[in-house]
Amino acid sequence: MKIRYAFLAAALGAAATVALATAGSPRLEVHVRVEREVVKDDPSGRRIVHREPVGVATPGDTLVYTLEARNAGDANAVGANLDDPIPEGTTLVVDSVDRAGASLSASLDGAKTWVAFPATLERRADDGTVTRVPAPAEAYTHLRWSLPGAIAPGESRNVSFKVRIR
Repeated sequence: MKIRYAFLAAALGAAATVALATAGSPRLEVHVRVEREVVKDDPSGRRIVHREPVGVATPGDTLVYTLEARNAGDANAVGANLDDPIPEGTTLVVDSVDRAGASLSASLDGAKTWVAFPATLERRADDGTVTRVPAPAEAYTHLRWSLPGAIAPGESRNVSFKVRIR
């Protein structure tokens, strides 16, 4: 199965949102870059990981999503949140999420509710004992970065995460 890059970028970029809690006229623009992670051996046999633009992606490929939030306005952006879905047909690589100094939340239910990242689920044993266990990677539907401080006019912040195509 091959998935076209344009579909993946649209799936993510269209849903990226920014919430601002500030006066003035900040204008946060979100740009999404999608790259495929490629592993190659150099002439000495050492494995090298690099990124390349995505033309076509296939199951098993790892894609890196980078969101750049740039303040194109003329006032500081304060209290900015970046919400982004995990693209359909992919699974989050949980240990790849770049916090970029932000508070990070996740949704396991299509952005209806949010919990601290990494998410946990309750597991009830036969004896009634309840424990919390890490949520499986497949359960994540959205990520939210609450960016700290002010983003000055002209300034930008980047966050990123990886997914594997199923």
